[in-house]
Amino acid sequence: MGPDDLREDRSRTGVWRRAGLLPRTAHAVTLGEGTTPLLPLAGLLGDRARVHAKVEALNPTLSFKDRAMALAASVALDLGLPGLVLASTGNAAVSAAAYAAAAGLPCRVLCGTGSRAALKLAAAAAHGADVELVEGDYSSAYARAVRAEDEGWFNVTTTYRNPVLAEAYRALAVELLDDLGHVPDVVVVPVGAGPLLRGLLGGFEDAVSAGVAARTPRLVGVQARACAPLARAWRHGDWMASLAVPPPVLPTRAGAIADSLRGYEREGLLTLAAVRDSGGTVVDVGEDDMARATTASAGRGLLVEPAAAAALAALADDEVAALVPDGGSAVVVLTGHGAKEPLAAAPAVAAAEGGER
Repeated sequence: MGPDDLREDRSRTGVWRRAGLLPRTAHAVTLGEGTTPLLPLAGLLGDRARVHAKVEALNPTLSFKDRAMALAASVALDLGLPGLVLASTGNAAVSAAAYAAAAGLPCRVLCGTGSRAALKLAAAAAHGADVELVEGDYSSAYARAVRAEDEGWFNVTTTYRNPVLAEAYRALAVELLDDLGHVPDVVVVPVGAGPLLRGLLGGFEDAVSAGVAARTPRLVGVQARACAPLARAWRHGDWMASLAVPPPVLPTRAGAIADSLRGYEREGLLTLAAVRDSGGTVVDVGEDDMARATTASAGRGLLVEPAAAAALAALADDEVAALVPDGGSAVVVLTGHGAKEPLAAAPAVAAAEGGER
């Protein structure tokens, strides 16, 4: 990996502007994803440190998943596969459906009945995806998606099942370096299984290898307390023993990161190792914390889904705040837009509508 591999090629579009960081493909499916804004968020750590938001919610289908699906659709075309299949709580479903449509491929979406992702699934169906509800949670849908691989479908479920997907997130790290002009001290990332976090670490390690960064930042994974297998394992110390007993999935407004890892527990070890290697931590945040962070973010002009707001809420955690040195910097990755979860993203409106009903 050299400096030229990290440079942006402005003659190309979408993730392919950083093609040097991606697996080589003959096809280059894109809807213009990537190069999302980095915005300052004054006051979140008082005056002692700078905070920025990487607004991945402004990708074409309003989530960070677009980076992975641009690459996935391209690989599927290269391999001549019949289409894309995935388990999803919503964001990946919309993204996969859109990029499959752009590539001229069929798409099958499997979603657990407990995911409460009706609006996102409707968007996926509008792109032509075949949407099927599976009784249970995300892990139940995951098991069904794995079986579809036997029929030749390209499984683009955004866990570690398909190792191609995390590669697309390397460019996000390099974008942050270009935008900031330096390595942030801490990057805070909402996580379900965690490929986004691990992909970010890979991108920062690429930058170190190329000699354009002296170090990697500390990475903080954030989960909803209602479903937090990684945070629980991090605290437990014996990661595998903890992950081997999947937690119950309680109701949460952060459905986009509610992943119990049931049936693929060992994949969580990859995320935990990435956090450890970066010197970071994994925390969980409560429903009220996410609700307040969602409202506060909207008050700054950024309407994000609760799962994305979890990263903002985590800055109030003493352990996370302590990782950011005085005069240092932190980046929160705002992974998904609130437009796809309007009631969850606006608790006051949801309460009012509930009362009217």
